Amino acid sequence: MIEKFNFYDIYGYVLPGGVFLAILWAPFGLVKGTLPPGDWSAALIAGAIAYVMGHLLQNVATNAIPSRRTTKRNRYPSEICLDPVSELPTAAKVKIKTLIETQFGLNLQIDKEGDAEIDSVRNSAFLLARQVLIQGKAVSYAEQFQGMYALSRCLFSAFWVACAYWVGWAAAAARSTYLLSGAIILLVSAFLGLLNILIIRAKVTNPETKHRLEIAYALGLSIVFLTAGYLAGANSHLTSHISAILAFMAACSLLACYRLKGAYNYYAGRFASTVWRDYLAFNVTSAGSHEPSNQDV
Repeated sequence: MIEKFNFYDIYGYVLPGGVFLAILWAPFGLVKGTLPPGDWSAALIAGAIAYVMGHLLQNVATNAIPSRRTTKRNRYPSEICLDPVSELPTAAKVKIKTLIETQFGLNLQIDKEGDAEIDSVRNSAFLLARQVLIQGKAVSYAEQFQGMYALSRCLFSAFWVACAYWVGWAAAAARSTYLLSGAIILLVSAFLGLLNILIIRAKVTNPETKHRLEIAYALGLSIVFLTAGYLAGANSHLTSHISAILAFMAACSLLACYRLKGAYNYYAGRFASTVWRDYLAFNVTSAGSHEPSNQDV
């Protein structure tokens, strides 16, 4: 159970989960011309469902869109920050290197661009540095950046699903027996494909293969929502006017995906660099507080 409902729960789960519920409800609201119920009991139930849906979204998003950046190979921003050329000043990297060596005996090799071995050490050092901040209760903006990149990544997934779902609804204006049969077959096939991926993923140990399976899983979910949207729209009184609105909404959601992916990359990088800066500042402040004053001499 949850020990403490915090900033990350709101930004990482509740908000994206609420957006996802709104995405699912929007076509029905347009068709019926109604707003969702506004009483407190409905709001509490929607909040609880949004929290659960946010967890499910975050799980899919984290696996399909990991924090690793695609360079010559996939690397975490916390590892890239310690390369010879990065946003962190060289003087700061030298001090961080010295502190990490002193406290944990790890060599960050900041004079080299990270390879698999160097990045493994840097990743361990980053996790240790963050633990130092947590234990020292010195976490600040880093946690906010973490919440923002979790929100951006989860909203990207939600709007990606929205695009497929709303396109399915919009396409339902062209209702026919053949399209209905094709949508049902595709929906069942997508469900079977997702089940197969889950079975295979449990047996795979290679990270790259797992990542490809996660992307395939996300694409399979997109097909599920595309066909589900078509079938729902085909069974509703969908006019050409509402279909055009949904098609426009789908186009806007695709644009939102592009912007959210950029925001996710930015906040993920800022989170990593801020943790390193906070770690350096925390150690400098701690060292200063233990220096003897003139009154102590």
